Amino acid sequence: MNPEIDIPVELQDPIKDRMKGLNLLLAGLLMGTIFSLLNMRIQKKQDKLRKQSYGRIIISYSITHILLTIFSVFSIGLLSQYIFAGEITQLDILKIKAFVKSGNFVKILIYTYLISSGIILMQIIDQKFGPGVLIDLLLGKFRNPKETKLVFLFMDLKSSTTYAEKLGHKKYSQLIQDCFTDLTNAVKEYDATIYQYIGDEVVLMWPYKEGIKNLNCVKVFYRFKELIEKKSDYYKNTYGFTPKFKAGLNGGTLMAAEVGVVKRSIAFHGDVINTASRIQGLCNSFEEEFLASKLIVSDLENQNTFKYQFIDNIQLKGKKEKVNIFKINKSHS
Repeated sequence: MNPEIDIPVELQDPIKDRMKGLNLLLAGLLMGTIFSLLNMRIQKKQDKLRKQSYGRIIISYSITHILLTIFSVFSIGLLSQYIFAGEITQLDILKIKAFVKSGNFVKILIYTYLISSGIILMQIIDQKFGPGVLIDLLLGKFRNPKETKLVFLFMDLKSSTTYAEKLGHKKYSQLIQDCFTDLTNAVKEYDATIYQYIGDEVVLMWPYKEGIKNLNCVKVFYRFKELIEKKSDYYKNTYGFTPKFKAGLNGGTLMAAEVGVVKRSIAFHGDVINTASRIQGLCNSFEEEFLASKLIVSDLENQNTFKYQFIDNIQLKGKKEKVNIFKINKSHS
C-alpha cells in the first residue's frame, strides 16, 4: 500500500516507518468514518430495506463494502505519498494499483469486511431481540427469575375485524406491516422497547423511571398517531382509510425470567402486564383512545403536558380489587 519514494537508502526505513504509521492512522479515521456512515444509513433506511430480501441486502452491502475499501486504499495511499513526497506521479498510482491486486490487500479486505459485517450482524440481532435484551441474555441476567419495575403500553388497531374483512388477509397484513414500520421512529424517539407483536397489537415497555421520564410512555402514542396522520394520503389511497389505534397503559413491579430453549427470550409475569392489556380492552367500551390505571397516572399527572380524567372504578377480569381507570388527552384538546 506504501508506494516507494526515491530517497537515500539510509533514510528509507525511518520514512517508510512514518508512512506506515500515517497510513494506519488515516486508514482508521477514513474507513472507520465511512463504514460508520454506511451503518447509520442502513439504520435510517430500515423501512425500505424491510421490503428487500436479506440475501439482496447482504449482496448489496458486500459490493458497497468492497468499493469503499478500494476507494479508501487509493485515497490513503495518494494522500500519504503527497504528504511525504510533495507530489503524486503516474508511477505512484501504478504502485497503488499493484498493491490493490496483491495478497496483502486481500487480507485487509477480508479483515475489514468481517469486522464491519460483524457489527451489522450484531445490530440485526439486537433489533430482533430488542435493544439491550441480547446483552441480558448473554450475561444470563434473568436466568433466575428477578423482580423488576416496568411500564407497559398496549396498542391495538381500532375496528380491526371490520378492516380485516374489508381488505382481505393479504392486504390487511400489509397494512399492519406499514403501521408498525411507522411505529419504529416513535419507538426510537422515546426510548421504548418493543416487547412483542400480537397480530395487530403491539406491546411497548420501559424501565419504570425511563417510561415516566419526560412522559415517554404517553408521548410515544401521540407521536405514533402523528406519524400515521402525516401519511394519511398514502393510507387512504392504499387501503381506503387512515388507521387509528387505541392504547392501555400500566406500570409496576413484576417478575422477569429467561424462558425457552429453542427460542429463548425474556418473559414477564405478573398482574402489571395483564392489567395493561385489559385496560386497553376497555377503550371500545368507553369510546376512548387512550386509557391508563390510577397507579401510573399518579406518577404522570404532575407533568402538565396531558390531561388525566377519571372514568370509572372497574372490576377487571381476574382481579380481586377494582381499578381506577383514567383517560389521557392532550392538554390543548
